[in-house]
Amino acid sequence: MIPAYQRIADDIAGLIHSGRIAAGSRLPSVRELAAQRNVSIATAVGALRALEFRELVEARPRSGYFARLPRLTTPEPPISRPPARMRSVKVSDIIAQMFSAASTRAPDAVPLGAAFPDPELLPTQSLQRATARLARTTPRLISGYGTLEGSLRLRRWIVARYLRSSTAIDVSELLITNGGMEALQLALHAVCAPGDAVAVESPCYFGFLQLLETLNLKACEIPTHPRSGLSVEALERVLTSPTGRTIKACLLCPTHSNPLGATMPDADKAALVELCRRRNVALIEDDLYGELQYTERRPLPLRHFDPHGEVMLVSAFSKTLAPGARVGFIAAGKHTERVRALKFAASVSTAPLMQEALADVLDGSLYDRHLRRLRAACEQQVQQAMRCILESFPDGTRIVQPSGGFLLWVQLPEGADTLDLYRRAATEGVEFAPGPLFSSRGAFGDSLRLNCGHRITPRIEGAFRRLGKLARTA
Repeated sequence: MIPAYQRIADDIAGLIHSGRIAAGSRLPSVRELAAQRNVSIATAVGALRALEFRELVEARPRSGYFARLPRLTTPEPPISRPPARMRSVKVSDIIAQMFSAASTRAPDAVPLGAAFPDPELLPTQSLQRATARLARTTPRLISGYGTLEGSLRLRRWIVARYLRSSTAIDVSELLITNGGMEALQLALHAVCAPGDAVAVESPCYFGFLQLLETLNLKACEIPTHPRSGLSVEALERVLTSPTGRTIKACLLCPTHSNPLGATMPDADKAALVELCRRRNVALIEDDLYGELQYTERRPLPLRHFDPHGEVMLVSAFSKTLAPGARVGFIAAGKHTERVRALKFAASVSTAPLMQEALADVLDGSLYDRHLRRLRAACEQQVQQAMRCILESFPDGTRIVQPSGGFLLWVQLPEGADTLDLYRRAATEGVEFAPGPLFSSRGAFGDSLRLNCGHRITPRIEGAFRRLGKLARTA
């Protein structure tokens, strides 16, 4: 005989699978469920815990239980195996090919390439009101440059935000930057000289590779698992080899990485921090997607495991709040004075008006409510996109199922050429990011990155299916 708690869990699971209980919806409380089902409190608790074990619900402190989408079972790509060598970066050649192909694209192309969320998911009106009010009441925010460090109110908010994750950042080491890319450039410039090598994930965000190319730095791609991220063991082997002496920095996105969506386990993060400290390698952490986890608990940043301020933590508000604001930040730790000097030489300061407007929006409970909605939407959209891919793409397609963010890394069957697919898809009104963009050696020709930040409308769903049809006819 099936226990009562299991029957209740099965009933609720069926409602979640069918969509009658939407992802992100709050479930009845323990007492409400017990009353509805005419069972004891212990039975109701057992049912909710059984659903939590199946990853169909999540418990949020002081808020209750919330429905989650059932995770799909899909084969994933294997761990990458790049050669352990330093390589000059020439990703600009691939970007030039893409620009050439893009000239033939339809004017209303579906944006599955650029990594940004749907504008309808962002609190744009709140930011508009704050910007208009501040421009009217505080004209010095427009007439002056502002300070080198940036808004003290915004920096204090960032410090308090990271304290939620038991991560200590000093307000004096924080600098507000012109987006996350300026912060990354400052970090690399602070610790590397032309000709030095930088260890990166494989695949690696192409923006990192563009920076390395611009600064005349070499890349050393490190094996990376699609779910657990960069292999610390592989990095240690490289660093202890004769050629490892040229590696001056390790640059990575350890939480919901771009493009894989991988998140390093806490033990690996701690081991990476210790390895880089021991080998005197600067560690630069891009925490851009850190707030976009699907569960309530935010993954710990690398900086949490660094009591000495050796990790340079970089992030921005472009993926969670306002891409167009171009406001990022860097907690530079022991490199603060060097980064301050570089920031002054590069741009003096960051637009004060946008900093204060963001601080206005971030002050209060609006941001947390917004993030809960955004996370639930991203998870739902990623799952919907995966279903489209499984139904439309060729047999043998592999997908990395992320634990946060809105990006999907897809590996097509052997022999696929996603640069050629990109050219053909452009004429069909579909954009995406081909795999060779994410490698200093032009690898991952059979893979692609898809943006699932937009709501899956019939138009978006149709684009996934057209892309799948083109992939089948390659």
